[in-house]
Parts: sequence; C-alpha cells; structure tokens
Amino acid sequence: MERLGERTRDIRFYSNKNGDIVCLHSKWARNYAKWLEEQPWVQSYEAGYPLNADIMGRISRAGIRTDYLQTGWATDFVIRCADGHKGVRELILRQQLKKKAYVERLELSRRYWAVTDTEWMVVIVDG
Repeated sequence: MERLGERTRDIRFYSNKNGDIVCLHSKWARNYAKWLEEQPWVQSYEAGYPLNADIMGRISRAGIRTDYLQTGWATDFVIRCADGHKGVRELILRQQLKKKAYVERLELSRRYWAVTDTEWMVVIVDG
C-alpha cells in the first residue's frame, strides 16, 4: 500500500483505544497515534486504512496522474469519534508540500473521502 508519509520499518505498539496492536509506517505516525490515544474525543482509530477501488473509480481524475488511481492506497488514519462521526487525517512532512506528487496524493485522498461525506484533514509535521 502507498501512504502519504515517508515509509520506514513498521512500528508496532498496543493501543488502548483499539484494544489491539497498531502497526504504523513512520515515527510521525507513531507520534500522532500516541496523541490520539490521549484524546477524549477519540473512541478508536485505524492506521493504514485501505481505500476501496469502487469508490476510487467514482472520483474525478482531473489534475491527478492516472498512475495514482491504479495503485493500492491507504489513508494514514481513520478516526471514530466519541460523538459518533468519522474523520480522516493524512500526515505529510512540511517539505513534501513543495512536491507536486505529494500534493496530488493529498488531493486524491481529499476527493475520495469527500465522496463518502467524511471529515478530512491534513496534519503537517516537521521532519
């Protein structure tokens, strides 16, 4: 699966919110997950949530390279909030925002989650 953040070796820890081991792809994702663990508004979350190919087929392709639409993608975090709504957080390093490829990937994620009427946000991290 492709992810928006830079890939390192997998990092695992036990999540009290999820009652299970969480597997993450970067130290930034680990730090964000640890932060989510402390937030009372977070009921649970999934890291590396795979995107559905059928939904990918329904999003606009304008301005996004078709190669991205054919790759298996995963969202950094899908969060189930205590109030019942669902939110998405994509992590990106500040310096990656200067690269068109990363901006296109964020736009792809934004369009995907807009189709599902899910709250979507970018979390910019300093590397």
